[in-house]
Amino acid sequence: MTRSQDILRGPEWANVRALYKSSGFSGEELQKPIIAVVNAYNTVCPGHMVLKQMTQRVKEGIYAAGGTPIEFGTIGACDGVAMSHKGMQYILPGREMIADDIEVMAEAHRLDGLVLLGSCDKIVPGMILGALRVNLPTVFVNGGPTLPGRMKENNPYGGEYIDHSIIQQSEGALKSGAITQEEFDWIENNAVPTVGSCAMLGTANTMCCLAEVLGLALPGSAAIPAVYSRRQSVAFESGLVVMELVRRDIRARDLVTRAALVNAIKVNSAIGGSTNAVLHLLAIAYEAGVDLDIFEFGRISMSVPHLVPLIPAGQYTLLDFYEAGGVPAVMKELSSILDLDGLTCTGQSFRENIAPLKNRDRDVIRALDRPVHQRGGIAVLRGNLAPDGAVTKPSAIPEKALLFQGPARIYESEREALEGVRAGRVREGEVLVIRNEGPKGGPGMPEMYKIMKVLVGMGLGSKVCVITDGRFSGSNNGCFVGHICPEALDDGPIAYLKDGDRITVDVLAGTLRTDADLDLRRTQMERTAPSPAAGCLYQYRKNVSAASKGAYIPTRGE
Repeated sequence: MTRSQDILRGPEWANVRALYKSSGFSGEELQKPIIAVVNAYNTVCPGHMVLKQMTQRVKEGIYAAGGTPIEFGTIGACDGVAMSHKGMQYILPGREMIADDIEVMAEAHRLDGLVLLGSCDKIVPGMILGALRVNLPTVFVNGGPTLPGRMKENNPYGGEYIDHSIIQQSEGALKSGAITQEEFDWIENNAVPTVGSCAMLGTANTMCCLAEVLGLALPGSAAIPAVYSRRQSVAFESGLVVMELVRRDIRARDLVTRAALVNAIKVNSAIGGSTNAVLHLLAIAYEAGVDLDIFEFGRISMSVPHLVPLIPAGQYTLLDFYEAGGVPAVMKELSSILDLDGLTCTGQSFRENIAPLKNRDRDVIRALDRPVHQRGGIAVLRGNLAPDGAVTKPSAIPEKALLFQGPARIYESEREALEGVRAGRVREGEVLVIRNEGPKGGPGMPEMYKIMKVLVGMGLGSKVCVITDGRFSGSNNGCFVGHICPEALDDGPIAYLKDGDRITVDVLAGTLRTDADLDLRRTQMERTAPSPAAGCLYQYRKNVSAASKGAYIPTRGE
């Protein structure tokens, strides 16, 4: 008997049946498993515009397989709209809010299974966190990437396609005189031609791919474009699949195992996925009850070469990736180093799922012996500036900037740093330090997305290195290091840097160091006071864990 029947059978639960019936449900429907269709649809986030139609298809699939779907919504904030202003402080905290929504609704109503519909950066991991908390049979369905824009001449990525991230990069090119206002306006109007998550391998598409690697989504579904008909049939099939999971009592934690998480780290490295995947996979490991730390993450990641040259670490987009075979093709190329025996939402193993599929373009998805870069997609650095770790993306860093040494230029916030860059106060060869932007310091750990894009557009992407206790977007490239821990507000060494201090970033050696005596300064120097926090940001600052742990809100006694 399903758990919803605990409150739907017998005269003592007539009041609950009456409430469902008042919404139009029949007595027959209430005798079937009650499946939540969790929908992050809204008309702000283009990655979520397609979810309304997909939700209907999911419900049809659930009905066809003998279940009763009920729908509820959750928030779905758009990183692109929230970028580089106060709104970005709310994006990462939103991940925990989404998990809370799912936990509250699933437990309050004793639901039997979950189909999760989301597409974008923090929505996807937030949904997975919520599913792991309640540990119900779960299928995740993403809305799909947008089709890319097309720009054959003067394409900074080297191919013929462009995406949303080129717009901010073009701001720097406009400022430096590399392009005209007319060219800039054309890019704005043509970079994002359809609804869907951004066409490059940012955090949104990274996490949709990794949901598939964790076994929570149907094989090959992550990269299907939002506007393709196949996207709707996958929604229907997901409704069928969740009912089979309910019948077999296969739950979220049966899928998200340690082996599945290690697979996800390896695939993330191979595809050149977002640095934000570190935060999200560590938080997912926590909710799954899997012991995984940031340095193990780094070791695993750097053992896997970069195989897929997607924007911003190459010329291809998610459309190319989909046409080449998507996640299953990558897993097939990595089959010698993955654990393919784990269970997936199909009820079969990864090995069984990928057996009939193939790599249809070996320039887009390379073989292990012909990588884009021998180095991994994500590196975790350590040193006297980051004793608890820091994160960077070797696949998106130019070769000549993998070892970067220079004097520090200190800014106390992203806003101050942007003003400095736009005013020409940042010089070639400097290490631009942005502090007080960590999970507590921000609060909310905002992305330093725009400043990297402006620097790259100005031709300084490999000539200035940006380091921060904040984070970056999956679409960033250039020389950058984020997630520095401890953060400034936690008395981290970054709080005691001064202008001119010599800093060394050695990506391949895995170190982030300074020659300054920071221990001595700790006794002599006052830290900058954090910005005030109110509302949900006050609670977030008060409760959030360090970025090196995943920046989660603890949900059980440690």
